[in-house]
Amino acid sequence: MTVKDRTGFLLTRREFVVSSGVAVIAASCDDSSGSNNANNTNNVNNNNDAGTDADIIDAQPDTGEDENIAPPPERPTTTVKETIRGVLLETAQLEDLRPAFGLTKTEAGESHIDRDDLDAISVSNGASAEPSSLAYFVHMTDIHVTDEESPARMIHSWIAEGSAWRPQEAWSSHVFNGAIATVNEFAAVRPMDFLIFSGDLTDNKHYIELRWFLDAIEGNTINPDTGDDDDPRAPGLPDPHDPYPGAGLHPDVKWFAIQGNHDLLALGNFDTLDFAVADPEGTTPTFAMSDAAIPTCFADNLDPGACVDGSCYSETPDRCFIPASDSYYQVHSTVADPNRHWIDRMAWINMVIDSNTHGPSGHGFNNDNLVEERSYWRHDEPVPGLPIALLGLDSSSAGGVTASAAGTFSQEQLDWLIEQLDDLASLNKLIVVTSHHCSRDFGTNTNAFRAALHACPNVVLHVTGHHHDNEIMPWPAPGGMDPWHGYYEIQNCGLLDWPQQMRFYELVNLGDGTGIIYSTMVNIHMEPGTTLEAARFYTLIHVQEGIGDMGSGEETDRNVAMHIAFPPSMIPVLNALPHREVETDHFIKQGESK
Repeated sequence: MTVKDRTGFLLTRREFVVSSGVAVIAASCDDSSGSNNANNTNNVNNNNDAGTDADIIDAQPDTGEDENIAPPPERPTTTVKETIRGVLLETAQLEDLRPAFGLTKTEAGESHIDRDDLDAISVSNGASAEPSSLAYFVHMTDIHVTDEESPARMIHSWIAEGSAWRPQEAWSSHVFNGAIATVNEFAAVRPMDFLIFSGDLTDNKHYIELRWFLDAIEGNTINPDTGDDDDPRAPGLPDPHDPYPGAGLHPDVKWFAIQGNHDLLALGNFDTLDFAVADPEGTTPTFAMSDAAIPTCFADNLDPGACVDGSCYSETPDRCFIPASDSYYQVHSTVADPNRHWIDRMAWINMVIDSNTHGPSGHGFNNDNLVEERSYWRHDEPVPGLPIALLGLDSSSAGGVTASAAGTFSQEQLDWLIEQLDDLASLNKLIVVTSHHCSRDFGTNTNAFRAALHACPNVVLHVTGHHHDNEIMPWPAPGGMDPWHGYYEIQNCGLLDWPQQMRFYELVNLGDGTGIIYSTMVNIHMEPGTTLEAARFYTLIHVQEGIGDMGSGEETDRNVAMHIAFPPSMIPVLNALPHREVETDHFIKQGESK
């Protein structure tokens, strides 16, 4: 990621780290590259007849409805129905247009685009059957819950705006909590079968960051304020540091998690090395810090209209421009907080396993992971009664003096993967694989990894993150192999960065030997004027101040219908399953009414 500021100075995150003398190692690119009421799992419309008593004279006709039963909740909208765009384009904008920075509008949605990259349609047997859902699930990645008050952060200044600092960091827990609340709105209509978090749950491997992540899922109170428990904003004004209730994931939605480089390495790049980053539990910052991202913008916190140097945005007086001038920032001590302590790979796994308000037990991890200190896992049945399996991989390095943000894939893990693929195929399971990094990041084992997935005809999907970009990478079967040896690798944008979206998947059996993987982008529901909505405002500002939109991808990387072919051994197994309604059909119908 490269950012060009107003003076034409270019500096990437890692160039800043090296040039500032803070670190003595060269780090590679990590998170940017060239990021209610009803509950019916099968979404079947069950009529609850009120009924009438035949012995009662003048009884009203039975309408089949009970006035005491609340109507089912309305299905929320996806980006098939409408999209969220900037009032100004999501690219670097002229300073004269600053009053409109960060403002958004809704536009028409994007219909699903048909893709047959794997040549699956060619092997259809021509049978006619009603499409049936095999798995309906959500993918979030690169959530980056951040303790932006930690002394182990980078400088809050224009020379590190590339990715070492984001103006929306103070809202990171709010963004994730809002994503969980949005999932719940959909789950109230039909619960997803499961949810996958593919790494970088945290930004800086702090205990408190993972605690806030888990609090949002578990429905606990979240207090995103470490060190000095200050309250610089007047009562009633939106303050991202005030405590708030966690949304709590819908009880019928299971979740799975794997680790990313930011979960294991300081700033996603370094081992916990004193010469590189400050002690997170200490009082001395790594380099320079501001007092806070928002309150110091105002000359008088009791008067939200009074801004330093006229830096308010005229159309949103409660929000202001954070100056890029170095004179705005200062080096000062911070209040120590033991909850900022580093956590290592196994401490992270233990915290995830110990979160037991939702299933499944361990969220992919189990006792073998603890005994063997192994961070990759297998789950045979995320959807009860359906032949789907998950494999959660670890592509992150916990090294110290190499470019550790880059992905890696050991021979030991590759051998384990091949063994699991062979076994799951023998059990007639379709396989979804997840890793934090894309396969192109696996170094010397990239080709061997893809060959292993090609060799197993049951693999249908590989979901990833890390680069914070929406990207679909089809991997057709190599020459000489049948189409069912092909699969799709799909990367999702980072949740904290623009466009702040999650991806809904649905794997569908068409009954003719082929299937479809639906991909549908979903925006976080943010009410205008709320603390949460301020996160979108500042995220878009970051884009329009020069970082650009590196997350949305192309239209063909977002709402798509990807054709796949099933191996012959799976076809009778899949066709014998009970029918399940296809939830994506409802998203498509919503789009048709736009």
